Amino acid sequence: MKIRIILALLSLLCVDFSLTASETKQEQIQKLIESYQNQGTFNGSVLVAQKGDVIYSGGAGLANLEWNVKNTANTKFYIASITKTFTSVTVMKLIDQGKLTLDTKLSDVLKWYRTDTGNKVTIRHLLNHTSGIANYLNMKGKSISQVADDFGTAPIDKLAFAGKYCQGDLEFEPGTQWEYSNTAYLLLGLIIEQVSGKSYENAVADFIFKPLGMTNSGDVQAHQYDVFQGMATGYMRNFTDFVHPPYWNMSTSYAQGSIYSNVYDLLKFDQALYDPNFLSKASYDAMFTPNLNNYGCGWELRESPIGKDKAVKQIRTHEGFLFAWHTRFYQIPDDQYLIVILCNGGSTPLENICSGITDVLYDRQPVLMKPLIANFIYGAFKSKSVKSALEQCHQYFSKEKDKWDFSEFELNHLGYYALQSDPESSVMIFGFVTEIYPESWNAWDSYGEALAVAGNKAEAIQAYEKSVKMNPENKAGFEMLKKLKGE
Repeated sequence: MKIRIILALLSLLCVDFSLTASETKQEQIQKLIESYQNQGTFNGSVLVAQKGDVIYSGGAGLANLEWNVKNTANTKFYIASITKTFTSVTVMKLIDQGKLTLDTKLSDVLKWYRTDTGNKVTIRHLLNHTSGIANYLNMKGKSISQVADDFGTAPIDKLAFAGKYCQGDLEFEPGTQWEYSNTAYLLLGLIIEQVSGKSYENAVADFIFKPLGMTNSGDVQAHQYDVFQGMATGYMRNFTDFVHPPYWNMSTSYAQGSIYSNVYDLLKFDQALYDPNFLSKASYDAMFTPNLNNYGCGWELRESPIGKDKAVKQIRTHEGFLFAWHTRFYQIPDDQYLIVILCNGGSTPLENICSGITDVLYDRQPVLMKPLIANFIYGAFKSKSVKSALEQCHQYFSKEKDKWDFSEFELNHLGYYALQSDPESSVMIFGFVTEIYPESWNAWDSYGEALAVAGNKAEAIQAYEKSVKMNPENKAGFEMLKKLKGE
């Protein structure tokens, strides 16, 4: 079922979204969020706090579009890969109890696991994505929808699933490279069950949810057909429209992505991570010490210049994404700020929203979202007037660039959306992207793909040649060139 959300794009240009010095931080954050909501790019809940005290909390858009149910700060969402932080903390709890160490070998715990690779992989490797075990979602030659078909619809037998999808050859020697791996966290879930003698769901509840009073949180993987009171419905955004996402077997998400929660419960989790009695210092140090790719044990760790004076602050965070669900848990430990953003409307510019909120917190003028030019073109695509719309967009880009958001990501998304049904329109859209982002290798790569689908072989070769020249690491581009040239 498709729900149409009509955005008055041109009228938004006349709305004053500027912030004033007299506004409170709460009011500034609200105005920032509204600027994203008004473009259809944010639909969810937000909480901002310092040292446990709430600065801002609220919902934006709808938890259920069919019944016009609004999102609130109490709405529950699947948090997707933020689940990994809970898996990490649960493993650390077991380490603090002396039941595991970070150097415990995978095959020492899961006796059925192949020993030639399992004897090389440690708990630490699994936690910090340096195990070399291939991500089961990245099946070679298969799209994500084909992967979903492979997994079926019935609740999985986790051991059988792991035996089939999680025992492949290592892609690199453990500890030498970083590659994000959902497989590693699936195996950590099985390790938690093996060592604790409990289901993953009960272990997380006993170690985290119950002690912290997180009564609005739980694990959906064993209950994918249950109804959870106050849970948002997930949608994917097609520019100014929302649609239901493809089916995904939630039982496959498990310890890598199956937890649901709300912003207030995640505030309780935030406060526990500053409590010296919740975990040992050694466990905190392991989680929050960056390894390869600035990833600790279950956490993305960054340094970021923030505020008026651009002082460098430490950041502890994790993102989650699963079709309709896009989430971010974001801590600034130096000042004990927390930002939680939970979205049920598909891909969302969470980094931009976080950046805007931190600007508010540190007394810097945030950048509010402008009308998306991709939304304007999408309306033209639906009315089959892309060519004239792009002519207008050229005018906007040359004369009114500061009034529009010419997001390359959104335009790229639109180009591929059009490619499914109208290759010629897709070629025009990607051509426009290369004109305004002429130094983007990805723009030329996408343009080449559209040209190839539309049958413009010679021009496709030229576009791919520009792309690989800009980015010699574009292996897919080189492969397409060989195919187009018949080599």
